[in-house]
Amino acid sequence: MRFSIIVISILSGFSLSSQSLEDYLIIAQENNPAVRARLLEFEAAQKKIVQARALPDPSVSAAVFLSPMMLPMGNQLGSISATQMFPWFGTLDAMANEAASMAEVKYQLMLVEQNELAYKVKNAWYPLYELAEHILIQRDLLRVLETDKALATFRFQHGQAPLADAIRADIMIDQVKTEIELLEQKRKPLVITFNRLLNRDDTMEVTPSGGIPEPAKDVYVYGNNAIDNNPMLAVLDKQIRVTIAEEEVAGYMRKPMLGAGLQYMPLTKRNTDDISLPPNTGMDMVMPMVSMTLPIWRKKYDAAVEERQLMQRMYTEMKRDMQNDLVSMYEMSYYDLEKMTQMINLLETQMLKSQQVIDLLLASYGNAGTDFEEILRLQQELYRYRTEKVTAQVNYQLALVKLYYLTGKTTH
Repeated sequence: MRFSIIVISILSGFSLSSQSLEDYLIIAQENNPAVRARLLEFEAAQKKIVQARALPDPSVSAAVFLSPMMLPMGNQLGSISATQMFPWFGTLDAMANEAASMAEVKYQLMLVEQNELAYKVKNAWYPLYELAEHILIQRDLLRVLETDKALATFRFQHGQAPLADAIRADIMIDQVKTEIELLEQKRKPLVITFNRLLNRDDTMEVTPSGGIPEPAKDVYVYGNNAIDNNPMLAVLDKQIRVTIAEEEVAGYMRKPMLGAGLQYMPLTKRNTDDISLPPNTGMDMVMPMVSMTLPIWRKKYDAAVEERQLMQRMYTEMKRDMQNDLVSMYEMSYYDLEKMTQMINLLETQMLKSQQVIDLLLASYGNAGTDFEEILRLQQELYRYRTEKVTAQVNYQLALVKLYYLTGKTTH
């Protein structure tokens, strides 16, 4: 139940549609073994809190005399004692705080794993979408070339164009058919990779749907502070808090532990009339006891405190180094986003102008039967622009995915 709540909260920004990327993300979060393992690790860490609050186990000892010990009150047969040690005031609370801080680290690591998984799923899904679009574009080109071939054949049969025009179209048709076959073969390893992320059978069908979003504006925050919400930085922050809690616990280790207990000694009457050992009542004896540990070897406790202080500095330096790396990656991803936006605009302009030239040449070919080779070249170029535009759109989305990953955003 807790896991379902976590998944819903992470993906609350998504709108669900059949076989959409959002659907696949939910399936991945529910099925991925790495995420489930992190959840179990967090739940196990929570159990440490209860353990940390518990008192040390009491100790019980017993002794029996092989020959009864003669005491004034009678013969002692043995003894039994029980002792309970109590840590110094506040120690158990400090230890529970340490365990709770470590559980927070485990929970944050689960969020990191979910962020990583969402990043991987998106990076595996968009190439599948790109491949599907490339296949559709090649099939569209194939239909256009078959129409060109039919037109060239018709004009050749009526003596209005050379046979070479139809042969050129046929050569390009064979080339496009081969390209489609190669693209279809490329799909299998991409589907297997995607299904493995969802922890399901390799043969499960993957149908990218919903279309690819158009480039949007103002969907990210620019600047060095954008990466402050990266979940890995939060892990280091929580690790620092753990070492602070550990330092507090180490400080309590300098304090003594107090103990309290009882010793019970069973006695029996002596079978003797010796009056030198009165009163020979045979009454059992109970003796309260107290004890205290003496932490006199203070160097080891001082070293434990200093160790935690050094670890705090270590995690602080690690966070600073990670921030530098994240800012660098953010800047490169932001650049890629801007570059792909300009590339998409350029390709749209080239497609528009190429189509205008093709329309003019087709009209000219219908009248004079010339420039057929140029028509084929421009048509091939036009569909290359379409293919490049899809690739640029996918690369834009992948750059956006990278920005969301770096900034800890959970919706896209």
